[in-house]
Amino acid sequence: MRQLFALFILIFSVSILNGQQGMNKELTLDEAIEIGLKNNPRIISARENISAAKGRFWSGISLPAPEVGVSYEYTPVNKSLRNFSERTFEVSQSFEFPSNYFLRGSRFSKEEEIAFYRLKQTEVVIIAQIKSAYYNVLSKKKLLEIAEENLKIAEDFSKKAEIRYNVGEGTNLERLTAKVQFTEAKNNLEVARNELRTAFALLNFSLGYGKRTDEIFTLADSLTYLPLNKFTFEELYNLALSVNQQIKISELNVSISSINKSLAWSSLLPNFNLGYFKQTRDGDNGFYGASFGISVPLWFLFENRGQIQEATANVNIAESELQLVKNEVYLRLRSAFNDYENDLRQVNLYISDILPQAEEVYRSASASYDAGEITYIEFLQARQTLIGAYSNYTNVLFNYYRSIFTLEETVGQNLIEHR
Repeated sequence: MRQLFALFILIFSVSILNGQQGMNKELTLDEAIEIGLKNNPRIISARENISAAKGRFWSGISLPAPEVGVSYEYTPVNKSLRNFSERTFEVSQSFEFPSNYFLRGSRFSKEEEIAFYRLKQTEVVIIAQIKSAYYNVLSKKKLLEIAEENLKIAEDFSKKAEIRYNVGEGTNLERLTAKVQFTEAKNNLEVARNELRTAFALLNFSLGYGKRTDEIFTLADSLTYLPLNKFTFEELYNLALSVNQQIKISELNVSISSINKSLAWSSLLPNFNLGYFKQTRDGDNGFYGASFGISVPLWFLFENRGQIQEATANVNIAESELQLVKNEVYLRLRSAFNDYENDLRQVNLYISDILPQAEEVYRSASASYDAGEITYIEFLQARQTLIGAYSNYTNVLFNYYRSIFTLEETVGQNLIEHR
């Protein structure tokens, strides 16, 4: 019994260790995208819609069920049906004009294409969400590190100011200012921690996880500047016209409306009915027959004319909606491209000017402090300037990537290779 208990404890401990290793697993951006595309409920629903569209195709092109019947005639009153004089077995099949099945099959095939593009559209949206959530976690982690460093500086600043005040070298205003900065630094640290927890929760949601521990992964990628391939707005718009899933769906809707218009005109064509029957008359089984029927559209001025008029109007509506979608894509792309250019300009500004200047201020202050030319308080202020510049640069860099992800979502495909 003790051996079984020890074995159970060992197995339980190993499973806990394996679970902890899984919880601490490094997660790259590509792995996050793979997990999200596999687990996200919206992706699963979109895949099932393709299967449903395939099912509608086969049911839409199938013939109506044949009719099989048997009739007993000329049976004397008060006699059972076995006393019939005539019995008929009949099989009949009705069907539309053959071109209707071809047109209907073409329509259902395009509906299946629409389901496919809706899946691709959902994938593009989910990938953009995962990328944004992933980089959001990276930026919040960096801001947390900066907030921790800033708290150390503010605490040191506050202690030095208190000492200077006590020995008569500093003013009360300096001491109170240092305390305020220290309090703000502690508050900013708590805000950064909460924002990081929220960022992890958003990442887990994008990956398709429900109620689960927020910080379950160690992110393997880093938040570094990676330039986007040179694209002009016109190139991006032309690319969107060729690959954007929403535009593709609208174009397919125009095709479907055109097919429905052809089907409406085909309603003027006749339907057919074929039948075969075998008869028994007065005990003789040697009779058979066949039937052929055709529908005549006598009321084409009413029902068929209405169908044609409605289908023609639907074609015009679909074409107008296609143009509206193109206009919306153009507007979203223009807005996203403007945001991208603005964020790119800010990133370049920080890289080329602001960060080097802040680092030069810190190096100059460090050298002056070592030479005894400035006070420690002035040296700490220079360090805070540098930390503030890197904090702002982190936000600017995240906004830069988020604008790229918005561009990718609007265009409908990946634009940058992440490393």
